[in-house]
Amino acid sequence: MSKLELQTLLRNTFKNKVDLNLVAIAKEPSHQQCMMCGMQAPLGLKLNFYSNNDNQIWTKAKGTCHQQGYQGILHGGYLAALLDAGMCNAIFHRGVQAVTGDIQIRYLNEVPINKDILIQSQITSSYSVLYKVEASLYVDGVKMATAKARFMQSNK
Repeated sequence: MSKLELQTLLRNTFKNKVDLNLVAIAKEPSHQQCMMCGMQAPLGLKLNFYSNNDNQIWTKAKGTCHQQGYQGILHGGYLAALLDAGMCNAIFHRGVQAVTGDIQIRYLNEVPINKDILIQSQITSSYSVLYKVEASLYVDGVKMATAKARFMQSNK
């Protein structure tokens, strides 16, 4: 996914209510094999993440029949992984490596396969080695799921 593709999707979805001045987040070297954002993961999604002036992190994904649970509906675990990856990259944007301590997900609607998915995340607070992060997942401008998590800084 290119920056231009993401900007176009954000503009069409949110009707210019989102800051479109996007900057690519540098890939974390320790995550090259990550199934979500690693560029060297053979079966990975290779997601690219971008930040804007509002300190929001954005990416675009799509799920196919290979990530479905019920027929035509994306598996909740797949959606959880997308939300987690978004939140992790919000922390990477600060130059910090961290691991998920806990995560709470609220599924609001079923997410159909083969639709563009927007994931937005941002750090809500941090203290010492603990980061609180939130994320939302959208399809066609409708919020489909939300997540709150605490991440702990990692020494690796």
